[in-house]
Amino acid sequence: MMKSQMEESRTDEGNEEVRRAWPPKKEELEQLYLTQRLSAMKISRIYGLKYPNPKSGETMVLWYLKKYGIQRRDRAEHIRKVTDEMAEGWVRRYAQGESLKQIAGALVDPVTVFTHLKKRGAQLRDRVEAQIKAVTKYQRKPFRSNPYERAYLLGFAFGDLHVSAHGRAVRVKTATTHPAMITLFSSLFRNYGHILLSPRRSRLVDFEWSLQVDLDSSFGFLSHKSLGITIDIQNKPNLFRSYLAGLFDAEGSITLKDYYYPRISLTNTNFQVLRVVESELLALGYPAQIRSQGISKLGAAGQEIWVLECWGRESVRRFVQWIPIKHPEKVSKAQIVRRVCEAVTRDQLSAAADAWEFLNQRIKEERRRLSDAARIALQNSEELRAQ
Repeated sequence: MMKSQMEESRTDEGNEEVRRAWPPKKEELEQLYLTQRLSAMKISRIYGLKYPNPKSGETMVLWYLKKYGIQRRDRAEHIRKVTDEMAEGWVRRYAQGESLKQIAGALVDPVTVFTHLKKRGAQLRDRVEAQIKAVTKYQRKPFRSNPYERAYLLGFAFGDLHVSAHGRAVRVKTATTHPAMITLFSSLFRNYGHILLSPRRSRLVDFEWSLQVDLDSSFGFLSHKSLGITIDIQNKPNLFRSYLAGLFDAEGSITLKDYYYPRISLTNTNFQVLRVVESELLALGYPAQIRSQGISKLGAAGQEIWVLECWGRESVRRFVQWIPIKHPEKVSKAQIVRRVCEAVTRDQLSAAADAWEFLNQRIKEERRRLSDAARIALQNSEELRAQ
């Protein structure tokens, strides 16, 4: 999919089909944005930009407009085309729970909808608040016994979940400042139980969000995560791949040194589990190696931290293409790393580097906002208790 971002795509200017290649040249953007007056979203589609979040393609186009010094068009131009009847309908649809993107459709930009809702005094949902509220209630349902889902959850639980018995239920907890982790946790468990999201203080980032769900007793297999990788998972390559995907979503990272040298790593205090993973990866032809990262001062204080690393452009490209990870941030990073590994021109490599820098800045800003939201929510809760 990411390779297609570097290939040429089409535009329907007149009756001719003109192939476009990413990254764009300044004169191309001026032609599309200023002369043809296409939106940034439509331009991103012309260049074939595809991300888990469709808005990322639009934002990349806007970033290049700023980079080339291309003046943005009159932002109120398309707003003047909206009638009162249309805007009143938007207010009703928004009150019924539809998102800005759903209301906008292909007619206008979500920003236009937002502007008219605000003008009419509609109670607007904050983006972080909307994501928090998206974690909905479900009845506690039994596990559906999918072996690959089970293997993934075992890896994920081993890496990042606290699992305990709570009456007849299996209680699963974690904490995060990453909106992507909230999305992942919700997608894994919302069909099985009621997810609780609450703010709390943290020694690492001051404020974070705690995620908790009580699951059916059929999830009891998660309580035995101390067993690590079971023999049945080791002996079946596809189950091992699912287990490693869960473990990587919890404890793995993808880095790009100097925008050119990719590396993947997996961090844990359990040397034996990492040793098994190292052995399996070596058997698959990956140059994996374990090294010590020192002694932990937080969490499992006093324990040695081990890091399993794999490097090399071709090895990393194969790995990120092979492993079925689900964490939205890591999926996005994997896609950009594949672009780096498959780049054959300086322009392609430069575009991938720009995308990497943009993604890391976006992740940093989203984490800050989510941490701030936790701080405000906690302060409000404390004030209410004090009254």
